Amino acid sequence: MFRFACTAAFALAGISVAHAGIDLHGADCGLHSDYSMAIKPDALVFTRNGGPAAEIVIAHGTLRVDGREIELGTADRERVLGIEHGVRDVLPQVREIAHDAIQIAFDAVTEVSGAFAKDAETARASAQRLARVSADVHRQIDANENLSAWKYEDLDRLIAEGVGTLVAEVVGNVAGQAVSVALSGDEKAAAELQARADGIDDKVERIVAKRSKELETRASSVCARLRTLARLEAELEARPLGRRLDLVRVD
Repeated sequence: MFRFACTAAFALAGISVAHAGIDLHGADCGLHSDYSMAIKPDALVFTRNGGPAAEIVIAHGTLRVDGREIELGTADRERVLGIEHGVRDVLPQVREIAHDAIQIAFDAVTEVSGAFAKDAETARASAQRLARVSADVHRQIDANENLSAWKYEDLDRLIAEGVGTLVAEVVGNVAGQAVSVALSGDEKAAAELQARADGIDDKVERIVAKRSKELETRASSVCARLRTLARLEAELEARPLGRRLDLVRVD
């Protein structure tokens, strides 16, 4: 009985962007930053709490540090333009990966909830609730212009908030079925429930493994482009703070 409940709980609670092994902010890319970056229609705005530069703005080949425009040479203007264009070009790819990672999670949860639903009507209602929550998460991704929010921890939080009630519902349903079977002493029913639990666990694992591997390949391509942007920043000759701006660090 306990094993049945744990199987469902693990399958549901373990489905996340982190489980898929995808880092949308750069940890697996070897990129780190003390800044958050907001992508505005006319500028990239880097902000941090404390430090010598609280706000750095890149816009149309210009660079401003805490409101002061920095004089740039021709080469630096090209680098700054390259950074801005590169970020804007890569953002749709990052968003697409985020959307697909979210969809993997919700599809897997839907699979589990359907497999352990008490009846067809319960399965249908659960799927509809998940679809509504999933649509809301996708809308939040599209509405967010701040790349500091692309960490997979934040996406996991959105998933956890969205499916938390359903997880409790499904685990409770599985536990209830397990108790009923245990009290009935029906060995055949117990074996069927166990086989269903084992089967869905394996199926979910296959779903996540296959699709997350495809996302990892795409994420690797994004990583290469992000490293190129980090190189452009490192090559800036301007030193408005007496040293490089250090917007991004590469391991």
